[in-house]
Amino acid sequence: MRSMFAKMLILIGVASLLASCATTSLVDTWRNPGIPSVRFHKVLVVSITRIEEKRRLFEDVIANELRASGVEAVSSYTLLPTDGKPDQKALSKAVKESGADAVLTVQTVRVEEQMYVQSSYPYYDYWYPTGPPWYYYGDYGMVPFYGPPYISTYEVASIQVNLLEARTDSLIWAANLQTSEPGKVVTVSKDLARLVAQALAKAGLI
Repeated sequence: MRSMFAKMLILIGVASLLASCATTSLVDTWRNPGIPSVRFHKVLVVSITRIEEKRRLFEDVIANELRASGVEAVSSYTLLPTDGKPDQKALSKAVKESGADAVLTVQTVRVEEQMYVQSSYPYYDYWYPTGPPWYYYGDYGMVPFYGPPYISTYEVASIQVNLLEARTDSLIWAANLQTSEPGKVVTVSKDLARLVAQALAKAGLI
């Protein structure tokens, strides 16, 4: 019974810690120093992935977040082929048709498995000495026992976001993001869209 209780405590602790860490975060950003200040008004959003459902979701969520920031945004799947990564010719055509002055691309570049080791939580039991109680006075009571550590693995995905000027195809701005819950596509897309829109606004690009 004590062993089962200790394991339950470990699992609860690990679940709570992973839940608190399961977020999408902006790791760093880069701004092209050779490009003068420019503010974009219409952005073509391109999610680069082989999974069409994921592409549509990311593009729509990001486009909606940009619109909420006062920017016109177009999801590329409405203009580009849906059978794989678009080539440069198709992308140029989509940019022209959309009238966008910038292109925002999103791509997961790496997924790594990481390990988390949680030391076991102590559980307590009473220890009673043998012999006359006056001889062991103060030596018995609650004694901690420790089980083996709990080991779990989880995935961390690195996401690259690029903002390019449509007219010159120049890279204006880039960002690296990480998420510890890549399987939760809806949650990740919402968090990513919010972080990217905030960063672009802070940089004065939208």
